[in-house]
Amino acid sequence: MNTHERRRLAALRTDRETVLAAAAALRHEAVQARYAGLSRPEIAFGLASVLEMLAMRIADQPPDVRAHVVRIAREMAGDTMDSPTIRRTRRR
Repeated sequence: MNTHERRRLAALRTDRETVLAAAAALRHEAVQARYAGLSRPEIAFGLASVLEMLAMRIADQPPDVRAHVVRIAREMAGDTMDSPTIRRTRRR
């Protein structure tokens, strides 16, 4: 396996873990009776299931769909690194 293939697999693994983390966070919110801003726990659990299905088949998704799912999952988990509206600077 060459370096390019290893990087691609590592990126896919990271994307899958990110989406699974968002699904777990959503389920946790539903169990805590907060529902992550959703109106009912059934919606939260259903959305978590959809995220898990997307995570399991992340390699089969077109690149633009995969990028969108991962971006949404990061936002749901509270990670704003993909947000283009937030300016980041390096502090010294």
